[in-house]
Amino acid sequence: MKTNRIISLLAGSIMLTALSAIITHYAVTVSRDRVQWVFHTYAVMGKANDVLSTLKDLERKKQKFIVSGDSTYLVQYQQAAAQLPATTDTLLNLVADNPEQTKLLQQAIFPLVHQAQKQLEADLGQNTHHRITIDSVQHLLSLFNTNEEVLLRSRLAQVDETHQRQILIRNICFFIIGIVSLMALLTIINKQRKNDELIRQLNLANETLEEKVASRTSELQKQNQTIEELNQKLRESLEEMESFYEALQIRNRKAEDTLKEIRDLYDNAPCGYHSLNPDGIIVRMNKTELRWLGYTAEEVIGKMPVEKILVPADYTSYRDEFPEFKKTGFVRNKRHTFLRKDGSTFPVLLNATAMYDELGNFVMSRGTVVDISELYLVEQKLLTVNQRLQQLNEEKNHFLGVAAHDLKSPLNSVLGLINLIRTNENNLSLQQHEYLSYMQQTCVNMQLLITNILDISRIEQGLHTTTIEAIDLNVFIQQQVLVFREIAKKKKININVEDHAPNTRINSDRSVLQRILENLISNAIKFSAENKDIILRIAHVESFIRIEVIDQGQGILSNEKPRLFQKFQRLSTRPTKGESSTGLGLSIVKELVNLLHGKIHVESEINKGSTFTVELPL
Repeated sequence: MKTNRIISLLAGSIMLTALSAIITHYAVTVSRDRVQWVFHTYAVMGKANDVLSTLKDLERKKQKFIVSGDSTYLVQYQQAAAQLPATTDTLLNLVADNPEQTKLLQQAIFPLVHQAQKQLEADLGQNTHHRITIDSVQHLLSLFNTNEEVLLRSRLAQVDETHQRQILIRNICFFIIGIVSLMALLTIINKQRKNDELIRQLNLANETLEEKVASRTSELQKQNQTIEELNQKLRESLEEMESFYEALQIRNRKAEDTLKEIRDLYDNAPCGYHSLNPDGIIVRMNKTELRWLGYTAEEVIGKMPVEKILVPADYTSYRDEFPEFKKTGFVRNKRHTFLRKDGSTFPVLLNATAMYDELGNFVMSRGTVVDISELYLVEQKLLTVNQRLQQLNEEKNHFLGVAAHDLKSPLNSVLGLINLIRTNENNLSLQQHEYLSYMQQTCVNMQLLITNILDISRIEQGLHTTTIEAIDLNVFIQQQVLVFREIAKKKKININVEDHAPNTRINSDRSVLQRILENLISNAIKFSAENKDIILRIAHVESFIRIEVIDQGQGILSNEKPRLFQKFQRLSTRPTKGESSTGLGLSIVKELVNLLHGKIHVESEINKGSTFTVELPL
């Protein structure tokens, strides 16, 4: 019981000491607040005096300007006038916690200040005094300062009253601590005296115990033999446990080596890793990303918000997207620009996943960062090159358009001259007739090439427009066949029409449809040998018209089909009579079919021929 009493007394003494320390700390805090109040009051009064002195300074500068006419005083007047709003705003912010003072400023003092300033500005060119308004401001500011002094005295009085109570409580605590300590000392002395008596009694009891120990020793010796046997069994068990422990250590070393390897892989990976907590603070970052940013782990982990490594332009997207990321749980290929410690920047590609606890609450993120500086430079170069290529392409299109247009006139003139010469066929030899045929065919080929170039140029520039009209498809097909029938006869080729959609009318562009059929029929003739047939098959399928141009030519290799509708592509098959081929016809057909919102495809078999199918909406 005595020991419990001592503990209780000491515990009470410690609690009173702690209470005294708390009161002392609170007294120091209150004293600090008192000093801050004094400084705050003097700051408010100083700003109030600054307002008044600025007004008076404005009046003096005005009078000096009016008297001397020196513009320097006018500049000084304008500078002082520009500082007045900032001074009044600062004064209003200082008393924001005092509604009465704020009301006095906003409803009485500031209107007078603005009135005085307006009067000074209005009378800047006249020698007029405005002492009444400035005196009213001075009077109100004096009242304002008096209110601040009264408020300060009231606060200081409250602080002094609280301080006196703290001193009284602290003195009472020290007095009680002294009494408790004295009682504890008396209790310890009394306890020591009783302990001495108890030791004497214990010595007597010890003599009795020695006798009993002697008798028990013999019994214990007998028990020792049994214990030795048990020890032997324990040693055997211990050896087994040591073997197990060695095996466990080997596994532990392997696990540590694996963990070390994983840690090394994490820290020195070719990409950056970092993790953010729910508040956006970086809680993990590998050495690779730290080297990129120029920070140490001590500067970043657990301290730095992720905004600090982002350029200002990325702040908004991060603030908007981070709450959504915590819900969705992933970010894929997000581009950011990181800010290094030295102020330099570099572009990165971010992928991140979110980690949640058992309740589904967001714990932290796992982000992977890849430095794409080289990729960014390559992209910039590609953009520059692409812009240059676009410029060159525009120049090329312009050149082709001008050149092709300018070539048409002389070709038409040459063809006209050839036809004119042929009017006198009786005066021409066979050789001259042959030469004229070559010349005419060359001009026709040139016209076809120019037409193709103009078509390609218009298509690439988006200038090719359509004029939709109703077309009698059967009549239109027969007209196109008639145009090419004479050319086909030269190679002994028959052109047959299989019309499975008689009396069909289609709403389309006549000139575009004509260019499509001209190219397909011309190609079929070029790549067909003599004594072969070409079939034009027309069919009405659902809501579109299908036109098939079937030849019995050389066919197209399967590995060349992907290049068939590309510009300037010449395949392994060649025209059978050495006709010219620019490699533009099918590419133009493809673009024109697309212009009419249709489709085109080809089926071909080597040495058996090809079938070009065009499907157009009605």
